Amino acid sequence: MNAPMPLAVAPPWAALKRLYPGVSLCLVLALAGSFLAEHYGAPALLLALLLGFGFASQAGEARLQAGVGFCARRVLRIGVALLGARIGLTQLQEIGWLPLAVVLTSVPLILAAALWLGRCLGLPAPHSLVAGAAVAICGVSAAVAVAAVLPAGRLEERRLLGVVVCITALGTLAMIGLPPLTALLGYDDIVSGLFLGATIHDVAQAAGAGYLVSDVAGDVATLTKLLRVALLVPLVLAIGLLLHRGQRGAGEFPWFLLGFVALFAANSLGLLPTGLRELLVSASQWCLLVTMAALGMRTSLRDLLAQGWRPLSLLCALSAALVLTVMGLLALLPVA
Repeated sequence: MNAPMPLAVAPPWAALKRLYPGVSLCLVLALAGSFLAEHYGAPALLLALLLGFGFASQAGEARLQAGVGFCARRVLRIGVALLGARIGLTQLQEIGWLPLAVVLTSVPLILAAALWLGRCLGLPAPHSLVAGAAVAICGVSAAVAVAAVLPAGRLEERRLLGVVVCITALGTLAMIGLPPLTALLGYDDIVSGLFLGATIHDVAQAAGAGYLVSDVAGDVATLTKLLRVALLVPLVLAIGLLLHRGQRGAGEFPWFLLGFVALFAANSLGLLPTGLRELLVSASQWCLLVTMAALGMRTSLRDLLAQGWRPLSLLCALSAALVLTVMGLLALLPVA
């Protein structure tokens, strides 16, 4: 009996036939997650992930494995590359120097704290790095972007999923709990927006929290948050270059980073028409939804729970450290 032809050398039609069942199921789960998110206001990425959990028993079927694996790795990298269209530097002209000082100080501190605290808790360095990026920069998007540039096998999928689930929950709690804190601290609208944009993990969560305070706070929170997101570019590029430097095999280098940087540069220079930019951002979101569904299918809840209390403790400690760091910086730096 002839052995099955490897996917990498199979004819295009044969490769598509192998990928179709798994990719189709992941796409259906992504569509279902998006539909539920629109109707119930929950994060679409988390819903797609939870739906994927429900089909974890089917992921082991031979006809689904190739497509699910393709979505978990290749589609993830496409989505990360397209994230570059969402990020630009034009917002720096509007927010002044104080948000820049707060972000450029707090983000490196949290990343360093993640590696140190993760070592104290006995967690693998790649896990700590992904968790630190999720807290310091932009939640789920940063987690999956950093995970995508790690060499294959360095980070277990169940660890990435643990970060995704926990960071989404913590971001939701922060969106609810931090706006009242700004009133207790006596912050005005501008400082409140800066505080919320510098501490809440997801862009939508930061913007929503800001607009709960006022329109001015919402605008400042959004711009400050986008400044944090912009730091994803140098972070992901640096991780990709450092971790893959000196490795044999050109295929190991994360070449999709070139697309990420190219779109970031084009967006910063205003070269992307509005319609095209919105299309690329939407495509990136859908790629990440499909990826979350695939990752959910490839991980059992038993494996996720087996991680214990340390991963959640790391994320909680880093989130608290970020809040305290930003509060300290706002107390020390003069507010214009």
